[in-house]
Amino acid sequence: MRAILARRGIRALENNAAVSIDAGSVGLASGERLAADAMFVVTEASAPRWLAETGLTLDPNGFVAVAATLRSSDPIIFAVGDCATVLRHPRPKSGVFAVRQGPPLAENLRRVLSGGAPLPFVPQRQHLAIIGTGDGGALATRGRWSVEGRWVWWWKDHIDRKWMRRYR
Repeated sequence: MRAILARRGIRALENNAAVSIDAGSVGLASGERLAADAMFVVTEASAPRWLAETGLTLDPNGFVAVAATLRSSDPIIFAVGDCATVLRHPRPKSGVFAVRQGPPLAENLRRVLSGGAPLPFVPQRQHLAIIGTGDGGALATRGRWSVEGRWVWWWKDHIDRKWMRRYR
């Protein structure tokens, strides 16, 4: 992504938080103030504040802390997706991980409701991430491998549509 931005003449500022945005400028944590016609601020997922009021155990970032069984500190509450962190297997907040927790969650709910014990969830170790580049193309990464192009966007669209057909 850095190479794509550089080719387009876009300066990426990393690890220097925006602390203020005004008409025509942005102030950075370093004290630097940049003039800008347009700004694109990128953040990572953050936990909703109301989770702190639930009484559930949270991870250091405020997400619901769950066991490998997807069960929270309250044995009748399970949590998955972007609101939760599987403590044994922390992963980035990403749809690729969230959607894969659905079937194990459903199985564990069935097991618990019928008096059984929930099974542990083990996520995949690596994942394919595909992000659109805004020009009809996309960038795909998996581990240290990456590829970009218009065909990557078509590939992403095919993967997404195939996935969604499974749930019709």
